[in-house]
Amino acid sequence: MNFTTKQVKNHTVVTLEGSLDIYSAPALKKELHKIIDDGAESVAIDMVNIKLLDSSGIALLANLQKKLKSEEGTFFLLNVSQDVMVILKLSSLDKFFTILNGEGDLP
Repeated sequence: MNFTTKQVKNHTVVTLEGSLDIYSAPALKKELHKIIDDGAESVAIDMVNIKLLDSSGIALLANLQKKLKSEEGTFFLLNVSQDVMVILKLSSLDKFFTILNGEGDLP
């Protein structure tokens, strides 16, 4: 799993590339928690290059949202592919996450 970060308005946008699965989630969790612990109050995960999302990846995203919410921050998913959206809809998580079309939709 590769990722890059950049600032867009007051949001830290993390662009992921590869598979968000049982193999990549633990290391990515550590990195994303570091970003939040370093003071990011709003995190947007750009999923434009995510090819696979499994239950470990879903759990990571849900935990990140809960962590930010508990710290009065905000969390967004951006550019969710049709395949990933199907997974989120099947688990009713499309209503749990704030899903935006892209960086231009960030408040």
